[in-house]
Amino acid sequence: MTLDEFIDHYFEEIEKINTYHFNFLVTHRFTFPKHNYLQLKRFIDTATNFLSEIDDNLLRGLTAKLYGDVDSLYKYYQKFKKKTEYDEYVFVNDYLMEVDRYKELKNSHEMLKTEIESYNKSIQDTELKLKRFKKVPKDEKELAEYKKLKKKHVDSIYYISKIKDEYSEVKKKMSELEKYERKQFIPKFNKYKEMHLKKLEKIINVKLYYYEKLLWLQASESDLIKKFFEESNIDGEFSTKTFINYYLKHIDTSKSSNGDWYSYLNELLKVIE
Repeated sequence: MTLDEFIDHYFEEIEKINTYHFNFLVTHRFTFPKHNYLQLKRFIDTATNFLSEIDDNLLRGLTAKLYGDVDSLYKYYQKFKKKTEYDEYVFVNDYLMEVDRYKELKNSHEMLKTEIESYNKSIQDTELKLKRFKKVPKDEKELAEYKKLKKKHVDSIYYISKIKDEYSEVKKKMSELEKYERKQFIPKFNKYKEMHLKKLEKIINVKLYYYEKLLWLQASESDLIKKFFEESNIDGEFSTKTFINYYLKHIDTSKSSNGDWYSYLNELLKVIE
């Protein structure tokens, strides 16, 4: 397998997903927001769960469909990001094992290794048998066996020496090829990874942007949620910004567990300003 073939195959699924959703957004003239709504996702999920507990009919129709899209795409995004996080791991475990020349060398390497182990065992066995002879035997039958063992021992040492040289040469070629392939692979893999991830981020961002608008539109039409806003003295329009401010007012900052959440919400206000 060539590098180009591997790249095409490895990114085939995410490319299909991106192409399908991106073409849909462009064809239907969806607006690409200037804000990074991916940063808002954690809070939008929280708001969705909170409001759905007040009115379990909140998510319906297009709103539910869009939220389902966002959720599945985001899970895929997280999974793919984790899968491609370590380029060296992908190189060693996925790509290198598919390089034809490397596979040939690896097979030779394994075969030679097996041969070396076999000859080592043979040499050890022969040496044990030779130890039975404290000196060169005079008996004709024993002498013939002794000479046969000596020849086998000498031949084995000679052949294992040749095989070890070949083994070292194959190992050297594997190392050189691995170095060369790594140099080609890493930059190209990361280039395509970033390209596909950024495109998927854009898609999720658009869908999350429209979902957030629909969520608050549905909330503004819900009698149960309107009642909750009135009873909780929540001032302002039905929006993420209003709900963030509501959360900020009710966070107990003396608890260390709330510190990160408080900082996160304040950062979000800067994002949507």
